[in-house]
Amino acid sequence: MDPRERITLQPLELDALREVGNMGAGRAATALSQMLGRTVTMDVPAASVLPLEQLSAPLGGPEALVAATYFRVHGDAPGRLLVVLGEASLGPVVGALLGLPSGQAPALDATAQSAIKELGNILCSAYLNALADFLGFPLLPSVPALAIDMAASVLQSVAVDASQSGAQALVIEARFRQAGQEVPIFLYYLPEPGSLEAMLSALARATGTDPRKPRG
Repeated sequence: MDPRERITLQPLELDALREVGNMGAGRAATALSQMLGRTVTMDVPAASVLPLEQLSAPLGGPEALVAATYFRVHGDAPGRLLVVLGEASLGPVVGALLGLPSGQAPALDATAQSAIKELGNILCSAYLNALADFLGFPLLPSVPALAIDMAASVLQSVAVDASQSGAQALVIEARFRQAGQEVPIFLYYLPEPGSLEAMLSALARATGTDPRKPRG
C-alpha cells in the first residue's frame, strides 16, 4: 500500500478500537483513583482516524494552548503516542491531580508538569497494554517527554517525519470524570508506515472483517 494513501476504518473496527480504549480507560481510572485516594472514572465515547492536518481541530484549533506528553512506541506497530490536554481541560485535570479546590487555576510549574507527565504515563501504559492484549502483539512506550505550547507547534514537531508520508493518526477521546467535573483527554497514535496496516490486519482477525475489502 502507498504510505500516502488514506485509510478509512470500517464501523466494526472503530467500535473495536473504542472498546479497547474503554478497557484502557478503565485501567487508567483504577490507577488514578489509587494514586489520588479518591474516585476517578474514565470512558471513551469516540474513536476516529484523522489526517495530520486536522489533528488540532478537537483541541480547539491550531493556536489553542495544549499540554502533550509524547512517547515513542516500539513493537510490531511502532509509532508515536501523544496524550493531549486541550486548553479547556488543563485547569480541571491538573487541579484534580494536585488536589486543588474546584475552580482554582493551577500554575503550570514544575509540580504541575510532573503531574501531567505521570497522567500521561498512566494513560499511555493502560491504553497500550489494552491494545496489545487485543491485537496480540507487544507495544512498549519510551520514557515520556512533555511539551506545553500551541497545538500546531506541538503537533508539527511530533509529526514532522510522519507528515512526509501523508500519514494519519488514530484519535481516542477519553472523558475524565472527578468530583462532578467531566473533561476530554485525547490520545493520538501516529503510526509509522506499515503500522496502521498491521493494526488493521489484527483488527480484521479480531472483528471478523475482511481486510481485503476496499476501504475509503
